[in-house]
Amino acid sequence: MRSLADVKNSMRAIGDTSKITSAMKLISTSKMQKAIQRYDANLLYFNRVRSAIKDILVHSHELHHTFLEKHEKGHPAYIVIAADKGLCGAYNHNILNFASEFMTPDEKFVITIGQEARAFFERKGIPIDVEYLHISQNPTLYEARNLADDLSKMYKNSEMNEVYLLYTRYYSSVKQVPTALKLLPVELSSFADIETELDYENEMNYHPSPRKVFDVLVPQYIIGLLYGALIQAFASENSARMMAMDSSSKNAAEMLSKLSIELNRARQQAITMEITEIVGAMEALT
Repeated sequence: MRSLADVKNSMRAIGDTSKITSAMKLISTSKMQKAIQRYDANLLYFNRVRSAIKDILVHSHELHHTFLEKHEKGHPAYIVIAADKGLCGAYNHNILNFASEFMTPDEKFVITIGQEARAFFERKGIPIDVEYLHISQNPTLYEARNLADDLSKMYKNSEMNEVYLLYTRYYSSVKQVPTALKLLPVELSSFADIETELDYENEMNYHPSPRKVFDVLVPQYIIGLLYGALIQAFASENSARMMAMDSSSKNAAEMLSKLSIELNRARQQAITMEITEIVGAMEALT
């Protein structure tokens, strides 16, 4: 049995750790809730953009645009969103292994967001073409816009022939699912969940042209998808961290409970030893 001092030191260390995990849980909960609020605030605008794009795709015949066509040159591009740090349960493990299985074994263009994604592909020996750090810790519309601009330029230059977005979709605080989303080229099948504003069969004229309208709408569409993915990944990460810290706090409470029993036994043993020493001393004097 450990000494009384050793048990007290263990209880003090576990208690300090429990305070840290409890604080991290509260912080992660707050970040998760704020992220969902930001996502919901932009959802209406994003869905209107998607509705307008679907309307053009459905009612504009023989529309040709660089964002609608798979290029013959270039390789498939994969944007993988993970965290900048750990302590979030299986969040990084799930999305990175999902990404590894989803990617084609042939040549590819890899874009990583988050230090954990970069470290994962470096361990796998997979070359990283572009990396973005620190975005996943504070996703903003500004960062999504910059990322969309970079992607648009690379796609127009045929550096990639199609683009997939791999991230963790947030459903609830207990359900987050690794998801693959085709970003480019834009396909009508990607808008199955969106209804057009008006139901008509004739072709509509867009001013100055559907192509020019697409030049404006598609970048907004890409920005919306990227921002939504970044926000959902951020919410999923903090939700996973919240659950992990909650589990750690519960484990700490269980350990403290067991150590309390061990502390009482150590005290009883110490008292018994003192009584034994006193009795032995008295017997020696008689």
